[in-house]
Amino acid sequence: MVLALPLQACSPPKPPPPQAPLVQIEQPTPRTFNDQATYQSTLEAIRDLKLAAEIDGRIVAMPMREGQSVSQGQPLFRLDQVQQRAEVDAAASEARRDLVNAQRFIFLNEQGAVSTLQRDYYVTQALTSRDKLIGQQATLAYKDVVAPIAGQVGSIAFKLGDFVRAGTVVTTVIDNSVLWVRLDVPASQAWRVRRGLPVILQLPDQQGQLARGSLTFVAPSVDKTSQTLLTKATFDNRDGLLRNGQRVSATLVFAQEPLLSIPERAVLLQAGKTFVFLALPAAEASRRLGRPLASQPPSGALVAVQVPVRVGTLQQGRFALLEGLQSSDRFILGNLAQLRSGSVVRTTPAGSARP
Repeated sequence: MVLALPLQACSPPKPPPPQAPLVQIEQPTPRTFNDQATYQSTLEAIRDLKLAAEIDGRIVAMPMREGQSVSQGQPLFRLDQVQQRAEVDAAASEARRDLVNAQRFIFLNEQGAVSTLQRDYYVTQALTSRDKLIGQQATLAYKDVVAPIAGQVGSIAFKLGDFVRAGTVVTTVIDNSVLWVRLDVPASQAWRVRRGLPVILQLPDQQGQLARGSLTFVAPSVDKTSQTLLTKATFDNRDGLLRNGQRVSATLVFAQEPLLSIPERAVLLQAGKTFVFLALPAAEASRRLGRPLASQPPSGALVAVQVPVRVGTLQQGRFALLEGLQSSDRFILGNLAQLRSGSVVRTTPAGSARP
């Protein structure tokens, strides 16, 4: 007995029991879910105009700048017209000469000095020369190129002093205020498509809505080769956040349905099936498990119980809840890997638990 006393005095104390995991609990909340399909597309400006020179000439003035906002009728560039003016002057001289000849032969015909056939020949020449002059005078109006619409100047292909040929594109003017996307809907879904359906734009592989528009065009027939139905959706872009040519993900919403929802981080995937952990009073947990708990939890403590659920589409970080929970059920968020059915948990206010 004398020898045993020191040994008992040196025995280490028993370690405290492991602390129950700290979890956050929530209840299913109603959320509107979209019955939808997403397509990759490219934004296009409804009004994207190419400006080309209508005559040969050298650029002698260029008040426009790339990216500049312009109003309809605003001057963009000017071409010299030395050659055109010379041609107009020559045509004017020819027209005056032919007019004098025609007047002379009309007088001579009235006097019986020349035949009607001769008179008509010179009259026809005078009319032809006049029409030629009018046409060449019209080309002089092409020296000043103005913006046909309000918009932004695109890339400029020439600089001041360059010589351009008729038909050569110098720049573009793009109106980004209204844009559209093309959606090729599979023929199997064509019966669901109608004008006015909402379309939501996102950047590819990113969350967050860029813009919201609607279908404004639905083709009357399905393409025989691709077996798709061409549709177009338009978007108001007066804030200028979107750009012509920008790649986007366009989501076409066929219908909307209110459903209960649960956060993505509350769902556990095992063997291809989905589960959540409920936070239940001890008696209810024992009943759900169909057996007594391994140890009696403290009074008022909650117990985790894994239950199967059936979920639908994932939208904005939440699953549509189809089966398995009631709106009054409380489920556990985060720390799911630490949980086992029948384990006691400690709760924390919503938003303060770590995922």
